[in-house]
Amino acid sequence: MILFLKKIVLGLFILGYMILIWFQSSHFNPEIIYYTGLTLDPRIILFAGLLLESLHLIEFGILYVLIVLFQRAFGNLNRRKEIIAIILSFLYSVTDEIHQLFVPFRTSSIGDLVKNVIGILLMWMLVRYINKRKNNVVQEDFLQK
Repeated sequence: MILFLKKIVLGLFILGYMILIWFQSSHFNPEIIYYTGLTLDPRIILFAGLLLESLHLIEFGILYVLIVLFQRAFGNLNRRKEIIAIILSFLYSVTDEIHQLFVPFRTSSIGDLVKNVIGILLMWMLVRYINKRKNNVVQEDFLQK
C-alpha cells in the first residue's frame, strides 16, 4: 500500500512540475524587464539574462530526473527506461516551445530546444554515472561477503 502511495505521489509531483513549467512559460511581462533595465547596472542585467537562459538546461533536466525517480518506483533503471524518460522529457520540451509560439511576448526557438535537450542529456549522464557507481558498490559488497 505504501509503495502504491509513493507511486501516486511521485506521479502527481511530476504532473505538478509540468504544470509549473507550463504556467511559467505562459506568463511574461516585458514591462518588468524594461523598468528593471532602467534602474539596474547592465552587468546585473547580463547576469540575470544568462541565469534565465540557463534555466532551460535546469528545468528539463529536473523533469528527466523526476521521470527516472518515478520509473525507479517500478524497478531498477535500465536502458529502456532511460530512453523513455529522455523521450518524455524531450516531447514535453517540444510541447512547451510550441506553446510559447502562442503566448504574447514569448518566442520559441530551436536554440531554446537545443538548451532543453542539453539539460536532459547532462542529467541522463549524471544519472547513469550515479547508477553505475551504485551498482559497482553493491557488486563489491556482494563479492566481499
